[in-house]
Amino acid sequence: MNRFNMMTLLVLYVLVIGLALLVVANRHEARRLFAEVQKLEQERDSLRADWSRLKLEHSTLLNQVHVETQAKESLGMKKPAANELKVIRE
Repeated sequence: MNRFNMMTLLVLYVLVIGLALLVVANRHEARRLFAEVQKLEQERDSLRADWSRLKLEHSTLLNQVHVETQAKESLGMKKPAANELKVIRE
């Protein structure tokens, strides 16, 4: 073999090794990104569950019966009698 063929073979060998290292790096990055996606999807599902729970709690707290019960028990409020009502007209 002449010097040109040896140099070409060496360059090709270095390129093959370099490309193999790039493939390994790409696969590692793909696995890392996949793990991150799974973690984010899990967090999304957890946040959705929290959101659903909070919407249910919100609707429960705004329920008219619940509000009236809390007003009576916690604040000592009551409905006014008919003689206690005053109508203001402009």
